[in-house]
Amino acid sequence: MTSAHETETLVRAFDRLNQGLEQFRTQLLKAHRADKTKQFILSNNQAKPSLPEVIHALTNIWHLQQGDGRKTDNLYGLIGVPAELIPIIHQLNQIKAQFQQSVKAYREQVGDPSSILNKRSEQLNLKLQREGLARLHLKQCYRLFPVLNKTPAKVLFSWYTSGRSIKKLSVAAAEKKLLKMDLSQLHIQLQLEALAKIPDAEPLAQLQPQVPLMRANILWQENETLLRKARNAPLPIFFPLDDKQTFPEYNEPSLTPPETRKRQQRSDLMIDPEPYLPSLRIHRYR
Repeated sequence: MTSAHETETLVRAFDRLNQGLEQFRTQLLKAHRADKTKQFILSNNQAKPSLPEVIHALTNIWHLQQGDGRKTDNLYGLIGVPAELIPIIHQLNQIKAQFQQSVKAYREQVGDPSSILNKRSEQLNLKLQREGLARLHLKQCYRLFPVLNKTPAKVLFSWYTSGRSIKKLSVAAAEKKLLKMDLSQLHIQLQLEALAKIPDAEPLAQLQPQVPLMRANILWQENETLLRKARNAPLPIFFPLDDKQTFPEYNEPSLTPPETRKRQQRSDLMIDPEPYLPSLRIHRYR
């Protein structure tokens, strides 16, 4: 019963995703043909893609057989659209989030959803095989479109290269993570023994390498007040724009990120460069 319910829920969410993408594609192309859109776009594959090429990239949820499902193409920039498209984009983002939740629930209750989704895809669109597209690109399905409800005055793009994230953990939390690993392995046993040697109250740091991110610093002029908001922008930012409004000022960032920024660390927060629990990338503070 659970399997049938989760399958039905997943298929419905997938159908809504396809319908939402088609509505978004159709309305945006219609606005483009009516000369009601303006854009500035950069791509990590080509410098100045056209808007129809961008629309195809944003709505294509498939990848070639030789593609790496962990990777997605990055598009940076700004797209001004008629105001009536903004709620359509918000709705599509909600549909994407619901689909992601449905996939998660199916995985937890049933297992790998690939066969169900591929079968449904063939029912919805039989030309996929002829085009050489076979596997669903789940990460592409999940990617939310950045959208603003008001037209910004200025947008400044920059690379965020923190290099790594640091998550504080307790000794108990680290032990719990180790106990979920293969306890028959000697290196896991040795790490559990090492963990038992340090005080229970000692804070630990789990390091996670981060890829560089494109960030957008967005500015609005409201009366005499300048409002700011920063956000990640791995995809073009949509915003309302009519014939009487001016396209926002912007800078043109490099397509390649700079080398990782080296920050000076405070002496009281220095982390031992050698991992104390290598299997979990957990370090001790000095």
